[in-house]
Amino acid sequence: MPVLEVRKLQKNFGELEVLTDIDFSLDKGETIAIIGSSGSGKTTLLRCLNFLEHPDGGSISVNGKVIFDALDPVTKTESEIRKKRLH
Repeated sequence: MPVLEVRKLQKNFGELEVLTDIDFSLDKGETIAIIGSSGSGKTTLLRCLNFLEHPDGGSISVNGKVIFDALDPVTKTESEIRKKRLH
């Protein structure tokens, strides 16, 4: 089971599509690198994973538990998001 799983993650700033259908998983003990040219969305991806930016689409799971799903109509409060950041 992946420690981190990202599926179809999307982020837009107005009309600008910054992240489009990003998919990856990270297993325990595995290391990955995020590379790309300036302005390609590397920092935006990290900010979405830490909930410093709110993703516009997709899902994020940690240890098999979905912590973000754009299709989930329930809006998370800032305190719930803070708890997710700490765990």
